[in-house]
Amino acid sequence: MQQVMIIGAAGLLGQYMCEKAVARGLDVTATFNRTRPEQREIPLVHLDITDPVTVDNVITRADPDVVFLPSALTKVDYCEKHPREAWAINAEGTFNVAAACKSAGAKLFYVSTDYVFNGEKGGKYYEFDTPDPINVYAQTKLEGERLTLDADRNNVIARVSVLYGWNRISNNTNFVTWVVNELRQGKEIKLFDDQHVTPTYAPDAADAILSIVERNGAGLYHVAGPNCLTRYEMGEHIADTFGLNASLCHNAKAEDIQLPAKRGKITCLDTNRMQAEFNITMTSFIDGLADMKATE
Repeated sequence: MQQVMIIGAAGLLGQYMCEKAVARGLDVTATFNRTRPEQREIPLVHLDITDPVTVDNVITRADPDVVFLPSALTKVDYCEKHPREAWAINAEGTFNVAAACKSAGAKLFYVSTDYVFNGEKGGKYYEFDTPDPINVYAQTKLEGERLTLDADRNNVIARVSVLYGWNRISNNTNFVTWVVNELRQGKEIKLFDDQHVTPTYAPDAADAILSIVERNGAGLYHVAGPNCLTRYEMGEHIADTFGLNASLCHNAKAEDIQLPAKRGKITCLDTNRMQAEFNITMTSFIDGLADMKATE
């Protein structure tokens, strides 16, 4: 793997993938849609993945060995209220990329989500557990998984969970940066104590994804942090790390707050397959927060 394309360079994961790929000496081409990142060391191409002709032209022209697709419409409630747009980007867009990769002889690495599970298992999910998406976002991402492997069984899927880290390109927040911003302004926030996730440090996920491909991984992998935590527990850790007022964090029940999209209770991911095959160890939530504090 020498030439790679990263679709979605302005997203949280995409920006770290660009940074890590360049550091590994790879020849990188990156794409953006709405927000143009300042990635001066790599060529940038505007790309709307819902346009199949443009997708095919861009990938054919770049002639990459591997195409990474971290780009997606990820706002869960927005997807629920705008299902047609969600399907167009997350499913049809993935089909367009997968078809272009197959035509160009490139491997596709698709980034999916823990939300493909319904959260009723009562513990961490393995790659072989049966998905059961309970919202539009999850349905579209699961369809993206199917399309990725239907195009070529040697393609790769990484399911990630609640990515966090500093966004150096846009004002878009993730759970950690949102909590930090709210607490710094002295605002009280409600955090669910009945939903468990495995928060994943974005720089870590970027490194893991690149390592999986470099070592010829294929199929489905869970790429997530080691800690299964509630949003409320995460909020307490965030406040403690950044020296903020934890009493502003109030625990709440998801069932008591009416949101457009349903969420699973426990969608934590087991990463044993990734660890066993590639000896990849992910950063703990506390250590990830400490690194964020040190690099702010």
